[in-house]
Amino acid sequence: MFLWNPKDCISDLANRPDPDDGPRRSTVIGKFRNAAVKEFGPKDTSVDKTNYQIVLELDTRGDKSIQKKVMEKVSALSGVYDVSLDTETDTLIIKGDTKLHMVVEEVGNYCDCISANMSIMQPEKEDEKSVLEGKVSAGNLPPSTSGSGDSGSEINTPVVSGKSIITPPNVRNLDMYWYSFQNFLDQRKRPLTLSGCTAKDAIDFLCMRQTSANAEVLVRGLSAACEAYGITPKENPFRSLPVITYLKETRRITREADCVLVFWCSDNLDEDETHFVEAILKELLEQGVTPLTYSLSQRENLDEKMMLYRSNVGIMVVSNSFAYSRQSLDHLVAIMEYCKAKHLVITPLYLKVTPSEILGWEGRFEQVLPSYSDFVQADRIQKWKAALTDMASIDGHQWSKGSQFMLAKKVVRNTCFRLDLKNNKNLVRILALLNHPQPLDAEIEGIWGMAGIGKTSIAREIFEILAPQYDLCYFLQDFHRMCKSKGLRQMRDDFLSKVFREEKLGIGACDTKPSFMREWFQKRAILVVLDDVSNARDAEYVFGGFSWFSRGHRIILTSRSKQVLVQCKVKEPYEIQKLYEFESSRLCKRYLKEESAIISELMSCSSGIPLALKVLVSSVSEQHVNDMKEHLQSLRINPPTKIQEAFRRSFDGLDENGKNLFLDLACFFNGENKDHVVQLLDACSFFTYLGICDLIDESLISLLDNKIEIPIPFQDIGRFIVHEEDMDPCERSRLWDSNDIIDVLTNNSGTEAIEGIFLDASDLTCELSPTVFSNMYRLRLLKFYCSNTSGYQCKLSLPQGLDTLPDELRLLHWEHYPLDNLPQKFIPENLVEINMPYSNMEKLWEGKKNLEKLKKIKLSHSRKLTDVLMLSEAMNLEHIDLEGCTSLIDASTSITHLGKLVSLNMKDCCRLQSLPSMVDLTSLKVVNLSGCSELEDIQGFPPNLEELYLAGTPLRELPFSVEDLSELSTLDLENCVRLQKLPSGVRNSRSIVNLKLSGCTSLELGKRKR
Repeated sequence: MFLWNPKDCISDLANRPDPDDGPRRSTVIGKFRNAAVKEFGPKDTSVDKTNYQIVLELDTRGDKSIQKKVMEKVSALSGVYDVSLDTETDTLIIKGDTKLHMVVEEVGNYCDCISANMSIMQPEKEDEKSVLEGKVSAGNLPPSTSGSGDSGSEINTPVVSGKSIITPPNVRNLDMYWYSFQNFLDQRKRPLTLSGCTAKDAIDFLCMRQTSANAEVLVRGLSAACEAYGITPKENPFRSLPVITYLKETRRITREADCVLVFWCSDNLDEDETHFVEAILKELLEQGVTPLTYSLSQRENLDEKMMLYRSNVGIMVVSNSFAYSRQSLDHLVAIMEYCKAKHLVITPLYLKVTPSEILGWEGRFEQVLPSYSDFVQADRIQKWKAALTDMASIDGHQWSKGSQFMLAKKVVRNTCFRLDLKNNKNLVRILALLNHPQPLDAEIEGIWGMAGIGKTSIAREIFEILAPQYDLCYFLQDFHRMCKSKGLRQMRDDFLSKVFREEKLGIGACDTKPSFMREWFQKRAILVVLDDVSNARDAEYVFGGFSWFSRGHRIILTSRSKQVLVQCKVKEPYEIQKLYEFESSRLCKRYLKEESAIISELMSCSSGIPLALKVLVSSVSEQHVNDMKEHLQSLRINPPTKIQEAFRRSFDGLDENGKNLFLDLACFFNGENKDHVVQLLDACSFFTYLGICDLIDESLISLLDNKIEIPIPFQDIGRFIVHEEDMDPCERSRLWDSNDIIDVLTNNSGTEAIEGIFLDASDLTCELSPTVFSNMYRLRLLKFYCSNTSGYQCKLSLPQGLDTLPDELRLLHWEHYPLDNLPQKFIPENLVEINMPYSNMEKLWEGKKNLEKLKKIKLSHSRKLTDVLMLSEAMNLEHIDLEGCTSLIDASTSITHLGKLVSLNMKDCCRLQSLPSMVDLTSLKVVNLSGCSELEDIQGFPPNLEELYLAGTPLRELPFSVEDLSELSTLDLENCVRLQKLPSGVRNSRSIVNLKLSGCTSLELGKRKR
């Protein structure tokens, strides 16, 4: 390996501006043959004192004495606060406010250096103001003091010039979590600073990052880190009441996870009861749940504090045995009282007795209970009766002979669902956020999420938990449906009857003015939950407005639409998150045991939506194991009614723009870049950006890394809606299924109904008629592509040519296009994108065409392409990709007047010999000419260029205009073997952060010294 002695470049480095000379600074050292030097960092910083991270790859040959000496000397340099050396890779990392040439010179006294990398960091020391304004980054965490010395494979010496830094104990070794937290704040929809972080943000981060087992450790560390950077304990989000509540709930989940209480009162004489209890216990164990069993007749003392706290879900087998056991009845009283106080959920199973018999004191209960009156106090008997009445009023299940095993399976599954809901992270998170000091005004909370995500279940659970704290409680499920069926007036009357506790009210509209309501309920604590609100005005009408609610009143609304909640005065709705992977897996295993392959597919097809997953796994579980995958695919083509009903209301509420936009997204653009989609569909006369915002607001789609994300169940239903347009594919608006498309194309049966065709032609071979598109007058989107790139080619042939293409086309994407040009009759005036890689085209067409709307053209790897003169007509063109067009010689007249061009890719155009001056192309940001092995002349570069790739070109020198490229951040000259020198402007550039010079064997960089 060629070794670069840093001393050889000291004279050259000394002539360059120091990093302190200006606010924009990024020192660049070229690559010396095999020596690699890279620079990554921000282009701009406005801080007065800049910290750098310098990474040097050394050649100490494993000599520990040299390594130790280098560490000592570098640590002593002014401004250096942290030095570490990985002795296995000989990588030296220096952090601090220091000069590169000082480090290079010091290191060069003891060993050779193979490569150098310097990047700008945030300042090490930040005053409190800068910290609170968000200038602290992960790199600013106080340096760790652990690991010093030369033991092990890493040497770490933290030093600070002038003043030592004391790292809080809870902050040490927290770098990974602190970096994640900072990155989390940056990725919020509205990027946050440290001082702007709320308890809600902190809880969202905790839900995302850790399990309950290490939540407390993580919170302690992050809390200490916040205070180390100037956040006061009072303002520290990790010390807030909601976060403390969240920790309490996660501890509860850890304690209760996968435990279910099972009660019964057995006299060991009834074999049916014994077998039934055994079936329940066996089913719980098969579900991976630990049964905590208690025979109430055999337990003298029931210590509810030690026993009942272990779970908040239970099963109780109720039989006539209760009537004969005073001890069991006493325990039942304690259990029912605990249910009310601590919200223990019990599911009763009635064995050889019915709830009506218990409530009416019939059968054994009628015979036995009165006999206790002679020797048992009356108030004790009254407590028994009250407990039995409470239990009998709970919805349960009735045992019948021969069905005990199926009943046990059903009850255990439902109990496990309830257990999962109790431990649901969405529920824990929202309860924690609701636990805050009571405000001066009414609390109007909103729960927002897509159809089937579990809003109703969570709202019901929250209601039952909070209800004991209020004087008056009202829960209305399916508000949207009830408004349709009853009407708003009846809904309002029902609400007023409930809150005034009168069946028939003799009050008129004037009596229900806000002032009257406010005065009437001022001193009463009220909890109201409206589930599934679709119209803010409906809720306002039923309530008589929101203004009468005051301190001590809490209103909780659930909706699929975020905007509806905002209109209902909700400040910041709580969004229900999809199921985590382990939650989806656990739910699947409630139905399926060993079928791991189908479980994976079910989790994927449900997209973490609880309703969809339950419906799909329930249906699939009824099939034979060999038929499960095929059945699941049939459910995707024809979605179950429950999923359709949940989705259709959201879809039906959209306007025509929203409906058509959603169908395009569901059929063609799931996973595509949002900006690309907007560009295409705006040209189809859609209001695409506004439509996407509405679809996000209605919880139908989301954005992930600026890509369209549609839950698979919603995508399937969108496609199902299109499928229902007509039984005949040629009469549907959108086609994506390869069988349907091939049927239409080969039979030449296309009609004007078809607006879009996306065909994956990876494994298809067929011949098309010249008139295949003649009747598709309204075709907007055409895409023939190959998803399988491993040697397969699109084999759609046109042996008799192609007469025309529809003039309404906005997208023409045809990989491996078989003809040498496009049809001359085709009028491309509406085209926005031409994407035809690997085509056989020599030119697009003869003569001139109107290309006013064309924004993007990709003809990469079209090896026969020789003529691109037609590009000069596309004055609005933004992206050109001609990579691998090996027959292309001249593009001089094609691009000179394209003033809106942003990127030009002509990589591996190996016969391209020259390019015209591009100085007038002020929008051009990226130029890739790598691999243009005959390109010897470049007359000038665009002034605002940011990335320039010239690897493998035969250039001897760069045009002087490269010195004027003040925005250039990447310059790739790798393997430019003829390149002899760099302009001084490149060597002194303050903008370049990535300069590649490896393989530039003729490059002169000054004399070398040894």
